Formats: sequence, structure tokens, C-alpha cells
Amino acid sequence: MEQNTGEMLISQIFELFETGEEAINFLNRHEMAENQYLLEDLHTLCAAIASAVEQLTPQITLKNKLKEIGLNAPLSVGRVSALLDKGNAEEARVQFTCTFVPLFLFWRRYAEFFLIRAVDEEALKDWHVQEWDRIRQIRELPKWEETQEYRYDFSVVVLFYGNQRMTKECLDAIEAHTKGHSYELITFDNGSDPETTAWCEGLPHVKKIYYPHNMGSSAAGNLIFTMAPYYIEGKYLLYVSNDVISTPRFDEILWRCMESDPRIAIAVPVCNSASNFQAISVPYANNDLIGMTSFAEGYNHCNPRKWEDRTRLFQIMACYRPQVLRQMRLAFDPMFCYDMFADDDHSTVLRRMGYRQVLCKDVFVHHYGSATIGAGQFQVMDLGREQFRQKYGVDGWASLGMDLCAALSNFSLSFSGPVRILALNPMFGESVLALANRLRACGGSEVTVDALTEEKGYLDDAQGLFRRGGLLQEKDQVLEGQYDLAIVGCNLGRCIDLRSVLQTAAGRLKAGGLLIVQSENFYSVSNLSAALSGKPPEEGIFLRDPEENLSLRIVNDGVLSAELSQNGMVLERSIYLNNESWGTTAEGLAAALGLQNCGEAKSLLQSLGKFSIWRRKS
Repeated sequence: MEQNTGEMLISQIFELFETGEEAINFLNRHEMAENQYLLEDLHTLCAAIASAVEQLTPQITLKNKLKEIGLNAPLSVGRVSALLDKGNAEEARVQFTCTFVPLFLFWRRYAEFFLIRAVDEEALKDWHVQEWDRIRQIRELPKWEETQEYRYDFSVVVLFYGNQRMTKECLDAIEAHTKGHSYELITFDNGSDPETTAWCEGLPHVKKIYYPHNMGSSAAGNLIFTMAPYYIEGKYLLYVSNDVISTPRFDEILWRCMESDPRIAIAVPVCNSASNFQAISVPYANNDLIGMTSFAEGYNHCNPRKWEDRTRLFQIMACYRPQVLRQMRLAFDPMFCYDMFADDDHSTVLRRMGYRQVLCKDVFVHHYGSATIGAGQFQVMDLGREQFRQKYGVDGWASLGMDLCAALSNFSLSFSGPVRILALNPMFGESVLALANRLRACGGSEVTVDALTEEKGYLDDAQGLFRRGGLLQEKDQVLEGQYDLAIVGCNLGRCIDLRSVLQTAAGRLKAGGLLIVQSENFYSVSNLSAALSGKPPEEGIFLRDPEENLSLRIVNDGVLSAELSQNGMVLERSIYLNNESWGTTAEGLAAALGLQNCGEAKSLLQSLGKFSIWRRKS
């Protein structure tokens, strides 16, 4: 009986949404002041939807922001009516178009996800499978430049939650440094204090989005990215967080990057404070905006060789192609609404769609960074990481291969002309793109990548990122010819059939071609701590090689050398990378174990692993 009641309530909710959309379509075609009664009906309808959704809250298992959206919807349409009452018809129309309608349409999609698509694990899995099929179809479509006319070059959307001083600095910098291109300013007030809201309302720009109840930065970001294409008038959406200070020529460089290739979905500048290798060292004090601007003036000069393809980007400032956002729809997954792994999720969707994500290392902006990081944020981080694993079947962090990215900077690589790379088990492909970026910066005129993976969970990433992608067992159908470079994107201990991986790499290399591999350090502080706590790495200590000649998860150097030598490879160079944050622990552990050479033991305990380059014999 309860189930039937719930199903009836859900049916009624979507009937109300349907009625609401009919009213919206009517008001979009007719004079609003003459049909103000419909706004009053929409207010009543929104309150009814919010109340019905609240009744269903106990049966929604995933964390969500339905309550906050439900609180904002009737207030937003009520604000439109209040503006009409004051005779502000033009402002009322803007609020209706930019604030209420996007929220209502987003609310419907959001409610559909949590009330229908994600009611249990099986339903959620089916939803994601459908989305992945749609994304694969988009990947196969040609990427093109839209030919429609635009009123502006950029639609600049600034998201803020309070902090009037910082927000003013952000807006002032946009006005001061957006010189080369036309733009419209759109502010998005995500539940600020009354003083900040009143200040923003007094600013001269027209489009001011305001929601009284804070929805969190991820849900607000999802709302912007999902719905902005419906109300922006610029060719590109430039999303800016209010803790970012724009700099000279930032607009020109981002514009030129986006214009260079219709496959680029997003372009992001570097800054002084960010993770994901998106920060650079700066010579000025943190609050010295005069020194910062002087530094940026000298730094910001367009250089396409500094445009790096990435598999994941964090968007403190991001230039987006609107047609890509329209294609994504709810690919900005509503379940990532608590500020962690939302970036990872939609970056995954973009690369699987076959679009490029570019870090513009030739343009710098200042980022104040998060003012407060509470202990609860780490719980949210764990939640997001687990949700990502449940959705994609892989670990969002372990799949990046960032250690290998760091190691590549220690190797001398010199190629000119076209370069062909074979990537084996690239996971999300970050290290492979780092290698390709490095080769382009060093003079490689055309870098192409073909990729093979042993795990189906990474097949869509390989096919979305690279010229060709397939499974290792289908290598003869995927690969053609010989390669200049081969790289194993994961540490060797993760390989399912290591012998096959190594033989494929060596066998497909040209004479003199290079192979880059990494092997994890079994004796690292991280692995020892996991073993002592009874929580060894999830992949297990042993490889799944039936012959067991290469059975240790941390591959023995002698066995590895023998295997590669048999396949015509010679060692050219090896390096070890250390994790300095393990230093104190490593020193204490070495001393506690009474090791005679504490320095050498500490170095071993700190080591992330061994990174080596092998050359194919002529």
C-alpha cells in the first residue's frame, strides 16, 4: 500500500512539472504582465511539488539537494511577481528567464534522477548504462564549430556565496582585464547574506541570478553548466569563482585556445593555488594584488606550445563550449552534489565524449583558495570517491597515474617531426597525455596515440582520448605499424598479464624506440602501513599470471630485466621518486627497526617506486 502511495505521489509530482512547463512555455510567448495569474499559479505549484518531494525524502537513499532547490523555486517565481507589481516588467522578464525557468527545468531533471532513475542500485546502474551508450554515440559524431550569431564573445558567470569584498575584487578584475572581447556579466548569488545580496542588486549589469537558500558549490555549478546555454548570449561560457582575480590578456588567450579546435570543450588557466598540477610558483605575497598583476603582465603571453591536454581539470575559472554542455545534459551527475568528485565525474564524461580538456599554461590568474577546510570535508571526499567507484567501477584517484606524470619531467626526451605513441593500460590516460604534451613542447610536430587496456572499465577512456583504443587481446585489430614510444600507464604490478603487456610493447617498437615503465616500491611506508593495519591494497599482492614467473605485485628488478632483455630491450636510465611527506615516519620506522644505515633505509621507505626507460635494440 505504501509503495502504491509513493508511486502515485511521484506520478502527481511529474504531472505538476508538466503543467509548470506548459505555463512557462506560454509565458515565454506572451506578455507576462497580462498573464500574471500564471505566476501565482506557478508559485502554488512549486510549493506543492516541494511538499510532495519532502514526503518522499525518507525513500531517497542518495544524498541530494532537492530540499534546497524546492525552497528556492517558489521564492524565485514570487520575486518575478513582486517585480511586476512594482512595474519593473523588464527586470521581471530577466529574472523569469535567468533565475526561475532554469531552476524549474533543472529541478525536474534532478527529481527524475532521484525519484525514478536512482531508486535502487539496479535502477541507478541501468541509468548509467543508458548514459554511457548516449555518450559513446556523441563520441562518434564529428566535432564542429557552431555557425550561429552571438551577441557577445563571452558570457561571464560569477558564482559567489557571501564575501562581498572578495566578490567585488573579482568583478573589478573582470572589468579591468576583459579588454579584447565583448562580454555580458551574469552574477549567481548562491544564498548570500542580505548585505552582499543588496550590494549585488545595486550593480549596473542586467542578469543577476539570486537564490535565497544556498545549494552548495557543486549543485550550483551543475545548475550553471546544465542550464546556462538556455540564457547566455555569448559564444563561450566563462565560469568564474568569486575567489579568482582575472589578469591582463586572460580573455584573449582563452579565446584563442577555444577557437583553435572545435574538439576543445574546456580551457582553464593556471593559478597560484590549486591541486591537480594546475598551480605554478609565484614571486609575490598572497595578498599583494599589485605584485600579482605585475607578474601576470609578464607571464600572460599566448603560446600554443604551452597548451596541455589533460584528462581532468578543476574549474576555478573555466571557458566552456555551450554546445558541449547541451550535449552533457545530466551527465553532470546529480549524485555528486557535495563538492567532491563532481569535477572528476564530468571530466570523465567529457573525455569519453571525445572532447579535449586543455590547461593553458600561458595564462595565469590569482586564486585565493578555500578559506576554511573543516574535518567534515574529508568525509565528503571519501563519499565522493566511493560514489565514483560505484558508478565507474574504478578508483577515481588511483586511475590518474600522477606519480608517472611527475617522473616524466626527470627524463630527457628529444623527438622532432611526427611521433607515434603506444599506450598500454593507460587507465584515465593522464600520464600518456603528459608524455604527449612534453613531446609537443620539445618540438614534436604531430603526436598521435593508440592505446590498449586490459580492463574494460577503462576502454571508454582510451577510445575517447586517443586516435585508436581497444582491449589488449584485440591488439591486432587496433594497432597498425610500429611506434616511436611505448608507455605503460599503470605501475607494472596492476597488469593482469604482465608478460603480454611487455611483449606487446617491445614487439611494436621501432629500432631505437623507447619504453617507459614504473614499478611500485613494496617496502614504502604506504604499503607497510597497509600491511600492518591488515588492509593491503585492493588489487592484492599477487599478479594474475598463471606462470607466476612475474608473480609479485611489486615486480622484481631481475625478473623484469630478464623479460625485457629477451624481447630485445636494453635499460637506458632509471630514477626513484620520493614522497617527502613520508619522511618523518620513514625516519622513525628505520630507527625503530635498528637499521644501521638509517639514511639509506629512510630513502627506501619514502620511495614511491622505480621509473625506467628501456630502448629497443637496433
